[in-house]
Amino acid sequence: MKKVNLYTAAKPAILFTLVLLLTTSLFAQTGAKKETLTNASPTANTQTVNAQQAGAWTVGIDAAKNAVRVTNSDIDPVSVKIVTSGPGRKPFQARFSAGVDAGSNAGNAFLQIPAGKRLIIENISAIARTAPGTKMHMQLFSYFDNGDGVGDSEDITFHRIALTEQGTYAGVATSTANHPTLIFADEQIGAAHFTVALQVRMDTTAPAGTTNQGQVTLTGYLEDLPTP
Repeated sequence: MKKVNLYTAAKPAILFTLVLLLTTSLFAQTGAKKETLTNASPTANTQTVNAQQAGAWTVGIDAAKNAVRVTNSDIDPVSVKIVTSGPGRKPFQARFSAGVDAGSNAGNAFLQIPAGKRLIIENISAIARTAPGTKMHMQLFSYFDNGDGVGDSEDITFHRIALTEQGTYAGVATSTANHPTLIFADEQIGAAHFTVALQVRMDTTAPAGTTNQGQVTLTGYLEDLPTP
């Protein structure tokens, strides 16, 4: 009987001890997990790569592959403009005129260019003044050596100037033209010795006492002739 009572009395103490042991074990495991999670922080595992350039940076383009291809066919050619530079190139602008005397139907004028120079004409501006009811035809002649050094007629070319009627002002019929162009003119070799000539022709004989004149303004530049 005494043995039973002792067991009954000790039972609560045994249960309390078991609960205490279990609780202590759970707290220990929880603390270990927290410590493990703390140690597993991403910051703790961050790695640094030490990348450094040894010497100066060198950046270049492969000359063998540095090319741009442009289509230049007969059907679709590339537009080009002749450009020169240097002390031998100087802007040029000149105006000269040719008149038609009474009783005649044509007139000429000549423009000289400094020796050793070539004139490149890039624009022609023209005006014709004639008697009312008459019209004027105008063209420009230029000499350009083709390389044979002879200076014959084969080296002389003409360039039409297309005039447009503007009306009659103060009893004078007026026509004008403005042409962007590209004309080369060298000093001619031979007796004629001109570089640029203006020729005007009327559709009838010039009446006496009337104004009949053609005038052009040439704009471009002078450059040194190439050394033979």
